[in-house]
Amino acid sequence: MPSEAVGAIVDEIGGPIVVERIQVDDPGIGEVQVRIAASGVCHSDLWARDNGNWGMPFPMLLGHEGAGIVEQVGGGVEGLRVGDRGVLSWAVPCGTCRSCRRGDPRRCSHEWSQPPRLRRARDGAEVSGVLACGTLATRTVVHAAQAIPLPDGIPLDRACLLGCGVSTGVGAATQTARVWPGSTVAVIGLGGIGLAAMQGARIAGAERLIGIDIAQSKLAWAARFGATDVVDASANDPIDAVHDLTRGEGVDFAFEATGVPACVRQAVEMLGYAGTAVAIGVPPIPSDVLLPWGGSGGAAYPHKARLLITDGGDPIPAEDFPQMAGWYLDGRLDLDAMVTRTLGLHDLDEAFRAMLAGEVIRSVVRLDTG
Repeated sequence: MPSEAVGAIVDEIGGPIVVERIQVDDPGIGEVQVRIAASGVCHSDLWARDNGNWGMPFPMLLGHEGAGIVEQVGGGVEGLRVGDRGVLSWAVPCGTCRSCRRGDPRRCSHEWSQPPRLRRARDGAEVSGVLACGTLATRTVVHAAQAIPLPDGIPLDRACLLGCGVSTGVGAATQTARVWPGSTVAVIGLGGIGLAAMQGARIAGAERLIGIDIAQSKLAWAARFGATDVVDASANDPIDAVHDLTRGEGVDFAFEATGVPACVRQAVEMLGYAGTAVAIGVPPIPSDVLLPWGGSGGAAYPHKARLLITDGGDPIPAEDFPQMAGWYLDGRLDLDAMVTRTLGLHDLDEAFRAMLAGEVIRSVVRLDTG
């Protein structure tokens, strides 16, 4: 018998969000059904609504940053049992793409699709979850490899952030860039992902952390997460400010966490010799980045700069999520302060508004787990 659930569905690009009933079939071979306890509200959900469901069809079930309790286990699943607590991940190495085949699973192209187990109750239309997850619902079905078991002690309404935003930012620092102890770091954009990147750099041992934004509220948040300096980019040229703060040396690492193409150039121009810039933000479509190449004054070639593009923090969730949960439990990773608001499934329009207005680091939707 199918299970009943309630989820946030969008019918077409740019369409309204409708909270409605869905039917959830039993999981198939290699799949699990998860009762969702909490789901973060991420820019990528809004991007999917406005630009298309990351290659998957509509109707679309929002949400990809969820945590919950395993409710059913399909055939052939090992390592998961009914009642296990877990966080869901869209970024599980697929094992079949070109990167996985050459032994580089952190650069996997994530060739997943949502298991065909979700249907809209009113007309039976198959529903595809954002990034093969669909966590803004009371239940979802995913591939078993996407459900990462959690250690005891981490609340599900905090653990859900590991599913995307926190793991993307932290992983950009610890895995993509591989920040080293004693390094200098700049972070452009102090929303949820930028602040997570700052935390990752701090955990990796960065000595100086420069937070950059145009919003006073976000500059105020930065100190909580490790910033040693902040730059108000609405009143100062951020490139000049960073070079002034570093006495002309530039930084070892610069992270762009805005999705604004011009900020990628700024990240490169902030670097010192042989520095590394990491682009994290999802850009608009279309967009271009123009870099200063030759000459001086922050040009990429003479400074031997590296520009990397991270894919969700380049995680191996089965390894990285338990480690990050451990950092939360020992006090190194602050997830509590990342949650600005907790709300319900019917409040998503307000959650997106607050996100775009810069009023929140992260909003978390708590779902009925009864």
